[in-house]
Formats: sequence, C-alpha cells, structure tokens
Amino acid sequence: MVQKIDRQELQMLFLEALSGASYRYIEGLNPFRILLNGTEYWIYIKNLTSAHFENPDVWRAQLPQRDDFEPIKESEADFILLGYDGDNDVYATWNPVWVKQRLNSTGNVSFYSRLSLQQQAREEKQLKRMELSNEGEVVVFPRELIRMFFINVQSYFLAEGDYVAMGSKRRPEANEAFKTFTDSANVAEFAKYLADEGMSQVTIGNYCRVVKNLISDGTITRNRKIFYAFDSLSEYRLAIPQFVALDEVHEKNEKWHNLISAALNAYLDYLTRISQEIRPEGTGNLILEIEDDTESDTQTENPVEEAFDVPVTNLFEYFCSDGALQKFEEYLTPKDYLPATVKRYVRAIKFLLNAGMIQLHRDLFDACSSYKEYADAADRFFSIPDIHALNEHKHHDYSAAMKQYVAFLSETQAYARNDEEPHLLQEREPLPYGSHMVEEPVSEPEPIVHDWEAEYTDENGKLTRIANPELIDILRPYLDVEYPKKAAAFNAIERIYGNRFPNMTLADWGKLMNAINWADPYVHDAPVSSSSSSPISVTLEAPKRSKTHILRVEFPDGTVLQDKNVSETYARAIKLIDPDLVALVNLSHAGVGVVSKTLDSRYAQYQKPIGDGWYVMTNSSTNTKCNDLQTISDELELDLKVYLVPLDGSEITVLPHVEIPEGTRAKIRVTFPEGRVIFPAKVLEALVEVVKYAGADRVRDLGIICCGDNLILKNPAPRYEKPCKPVGNGWLCNTCSDTGTKFAQISEISNRLGLGLKVEMI
Repeated sequence: MVQKIDRQELQMLFLEALSGASYRYIEGLNPFRILLNGTEYWIYIKNLTSAHFENPDVWRAQLPQRDDFEPIKESEADFILLGYDGDNDVYATWNPVWVKQRLNSTGNVSFYSRLSLQQQAREEKQLKRMELSNEGEVVVFPRELIRMFFINVQSYFLAEGDYVAMGSKRRPEANEAFKTFTDSANVAEFAKYLADEGMSQVTIGNYCRVVKNLISDGTITRNRKIFYAFDSLSEYRLAIPQFVALDEVHEKNEKWHNLISAALNAYLDYLTRISQEIRPEGTGNLILEIEDDTESDTQTENPVEEAFDVPVTNLFEYFCSDGALQKFEEYLTPKDYLPATVKRYVRAIKFLLNAGMIQLHRDLFDACSSYKEYADAADRFFSIPDIHALNEHKHHDYSAAMKQYVAFLSETQAYARNDEEPHLLQEREPLPYGSHMVEEPVSEPEPIVHDWEAEYTDENGKLTRIANPELIDILRPYLDVEYPKKAAAFNAIERIYGNRFPNMTLADWGKLMNAINWADPYVHDAPVSSSSSSPISVTLEAPKRSKTHILRVEFPDGTVLQDKNVSETYARAIKLIDPDLVALVNLSHAGVGVVSKTLDSRYAQYQKPIGDGWYVMTNSSTNTKCNDLQTISDELELDLKVYLVPLDGSEITVLPHVEIPEGTRAKIRVTFPEGRVIFPAKVLEALVEVVKYAGADRVRDLGIICCGDNLILKNPAPRYEKPCKPVGNGWLCNTCSDTGTKFAQISEISNRLGLGLKVEMI
C-alpha cells in the first residue's frame, strides 16, 4: 500500500526541489502561492494513488472541493495541480487551464496517470508525456526536474490559453516573442548592450532594475494579453503605451520617475537587434538600417536613443552634450566642493538627460537666446509637477545641480542661436543664475541621500564594500546572527540591486558579507581638512550618513517627542512606553535586545541608560528605529503615531514599513475538533478565541502565569490594562506576550483540558 504524505511535507518537498531557482514564496499551505520566473502560480499537490480499477496501472490524483479554491479560481494566476508519487519521487501534472476550470465543479475530480509512466520517468530521469483516452494529456517528470518543467510549462500544454486566440490556432511566433520578452536571463546581456551604446552606469543600473522588476514581480505576465495581441517583438512598441497606461504600471512609472517607457523601449532595441542579428541571411533587415520617416515619431518618444555627440550648432545641443558635462565637472573641481558633491551634481544632470526629461521639455530652453536666460527656463522646468515631485524626492538635488550647470555655461560659454554675437556680462549686469561671483559665501544645498554604490564601485564594475545603510539594515537579520543565512542575504541583495553588478560572483558577494563589521557597520566619511585660503572651509567630521529626517512620536494623550537627536527620541519613547512592556515584544538588533538590563561587551557604547537598570540599544538606522516603534505600538496596541520629519521642511509623511524578512513573523493556526479553523492576522486573537472556547473559569484554574499574574484575571495592573482582552463572565485574558509564548499557552490549555486542538505556528 502506498504511504501517503501529509500536505505540509508535500509542500516542503516541492520547495526543496526549487532550491536555487528565482522564486518567492507568497502565502498558503498547499494550496500555496509563489512567484517563479516572473509568473505567479497557485500550486496544489496531492498524493498519487491507485485508482483501484481492474487495470492496476491506472493511478490518479483527486482534486477535492474546498472553500479556499474559490478565490484561486477567480484569480489571474495560473493554477498547477501536481500529483506526487513518493515511491518514485515523480510528479504528474495536467493542463493548467483545464484543471482550473474544474476547481469546485463537483465533490471530487480525478486526474489520471499511469504507474508504468511514473516508473519510466524515474528510471530514465526524463520528462514523459502520454495522451489519455478521455482525459487529455498527462506530463510526468522526476522531482529534481521541477525547475526545468516550470521554465517550459507553457510549451507543454498549447491547447488552451491566451496565445491560442488572436487569429491562429497556436500562434507560436507570439508565444516565442513573449517568452523572450519575459526571460530575465536577458537582462545581463541587456546591461552590456547599454554599456556598448555609451550609457552611463547610473542609467544602465536604472534601466536594468526597471526591466527585471517588471519581469520578476509578475507585472508583465499578469498583463500578457496586451503583448499576446502582437506576433513579434518588433510590434511590441505598440504594446508598451498600452502597458504603461495600466493603473498599476502607471503607479510604478510615477514611483520610478517615468523610467518604464524609456527602459522598455531600450530593452526592445536590444531584443530586436539580437533577434535580427541571429536570423539566417536574407530573412530580415538589420535593425541598424536607417528607418523611414514613418518611424520618426517612435524614435523621438524614446529618450534612450537621443545622441549628444553631434556638432554643436545651437545652445541646446551643447547644453545636452557630453563635452559640456565633462567641462562642467572640471569647472566645479577647483571650487572647494567635496568630491562627492561634484559627482552628485554631474550625475544629476546626466540623469535628467539620459532619462529624456530635459529633451521632453526642450521648448522651454529653445525659447532662450543665451545661457543666462536658461535660469528662468530652469525655474519653469522644475515647476512642472512630475519634475517637481522628482526633485522633492531627491531633496532638491536636481535643481541645485542645474543651478550650478547654468552658472557654469553662463560664465564660460558663448554659443548663440542664429549666429548672434556672443552675450557677455556687463559691469553692472545682474549676476547669472546661481553664479559664484558673489561676495558672500554660498551655502551648500541640503544634504542628499548618498549613491553609496557609485562611490564604492571599482573600474571593473564590482562593488568593493556594502556601504548602503538601508541595505545593511535589511541584511542584519540574516548575517548578524549566530548562524548566518547567506543564501537569504544574497536573495535580498538581488532584490535590491537586480543586475546592477553583473560582474559580481557569489564569491565576491560572500567576501563583502564577511567584511561587514557588525559592531560598527556604517561608513564614516573622512574629515575634510580646512584651508585658510578657501572661501568656504569645512572642519567638522561628516556624520556617518547624510541625515535627511528626524523622528517624531505622538502618544494618544497628546505627548509629542521630537528631538534633533534621533536616538534621544527613540530612547525617551521607549522609556515612556515602559521598558517592561517593550521587552515583551522581543525586538533585538545585532543579537542585543532593544531593551536590556545588561550591557553587551561589543555594543555597550550604543546602549543608552533610561533608568531602573534598563538600557536601550541605539545601533540602528533612523528608518529602523521608526519601524521598531511602530511594531511596538502595533504589538501592544498603543495607537502611537510615528513619523519621519524631513529636515528640508517638506511635508511630514509616515515612513513605509521596512519589509520583514520572510519567516520572521509567525502566526498561529488552530483547528478545532469540529473542523473549524482560525488563522487570524493577530496572534492574540487566536489565544482569546481558544480561551473563550475552553471557558475562562477553567483556564484560570490551570494557574498559567503571565507577567507575574494569572493569565486570566479581572483586575490587571495599570500597565497591562490595554493588552487584557475580555473573554466572558467579566474575565480578562492578558495577551501581553510574544508569539512563542502564546503558542505555548494555547498548547498547554488544549493538552491540560483535553480539548483536542491542533495548534500550528506558521
């Protein structure tokens, strides 16, 4: 008799086989949802068993009727049913469209396979297919080939799907074009193509991140009907405007500063050029040939194809040229700016040009007869809503750079339109926009967020140090632990950088991870030496990071904490909340509790005393501190309002939560004897529901201790009043404990009262 495997183990066997693939687990316990190769799937795995027919070779997997299939049936995601033969370690599967149509259609739906085919697939270690008499086709393959199966899953079942309609039965050209377009393996070569085209490293990184993100998060696949309407990659230029107009894509486009259209058009340039180059001779024209006038509009819309190496004939052409930017950098260098500031200014102008933003509003500048007039044009340019929002997001770095660029052109260049005489400054003429020809020192613009990667990239395109403080905070839960999880850390790095560093190997990343000093992981800028001859001198050591925000905490009673020192605000907030309560939330950084009564040998300098023997660990970024306080508020239901206040005086906004690493936030699922299942988002609700089910009086009699008192009580101490929830008959349940403690409490209640609950922590 075949031994059946429980559904949780079936799921684990599947995920184990996917190890090393580019996938992300999203939710669920068989059925479960994953993102794999840029496509979203719902997976359901059942044991394959004998169908008990006269022919013992006939096996089957049965699809039951389940409530949780209803949202899956209505979703856009593909549904894959896998039958698993544990003896042969093989999967059987059927047409995903056909299977999805049968979800909840009746009590049980059987999908058939053949034992002999399963054995053959195991012996030959190959994928096998068989036409069934009345049930379509079954595909059988060894479990270790699961990655290969998903790479080619659409090619195995071509009888139904989006690619079947649109005029022909199977439309293999359309299917092949879409498969090529969504293959993330192309991104590495795309980066090399952009480099050969002379794109800057910043632009290359931006374009590759945009394309890879759209593929990997399933945005393109979810909207594949737009692309399947076309038979070839060369026609996809007609699909891109439709794609960008979608609400979800439009939102991303605004978030990414209108890069999607430019990045996708450049990506198509690469794909179509490659596809033309590999065609047999005589089967097509090379994409490099000059196109006729009918294509000129498409070319104009693509900012990637703008060329700046043309002869200078007017103001605007020189304004956009590489030669002008190079001279701009040379102009700034001796003016006592920090080298990083010079790089930022030049990089900012390059970004506006490479993204096509300046060219898109060329009319503003073409109306000018001299570079002096570009000052007013720049003001109008940065008043455009999209440009204004981008500039605000970067703390006015772009407008500051433009101010210096226009000043440079006004002082050093004399190019005029229509062969006009060069415009020279007169003795009493107003100074050019942003000119340094003033008697009073000009203050530096507000500090901006560093491009840490650019500063730590060598001539080979390899990162020499993990210096980005936001990435360091993301990596800490994986690496600053007793047993580092480097694979998970590498996945986090890939999500952040995409293919920005194609020359980096796993070994290179491993060395950078090992080099992080977790006692002091952040970069300290070197002090700048003073110079008596300089009109502006900096003698103070720069901070660890460019501070752009401070912390603000508002309590329900009206108390507001907002100190210039973020660590001071953080420590005062924790003291006001009560460190005894904060300790129950069980937060830590670098293996040291956010609150503790002992000093750590490595991090004592970062532990701030707050009284009663308590210390607060402050060795974390401002963003992390903000998220800590929000987590504490959520767990203890304190209703705090936690903000980051911009130093540039712009509007206060709530900081989005930092993504919690997968697997670090558990929930509790309880299955009752009658079959009812609860799986609440808040763990405390599971404990409260179990206490109500068992009876508060009976639970109190068990004498379970929580916070120095009985778990069930009527008069809690003031500090525990809010976490105590009503459970009937005037009794309250103290929910002020972490998830592990609640799991133990529920298990103890079930075991000692014989409730027969199935308690799982997931």
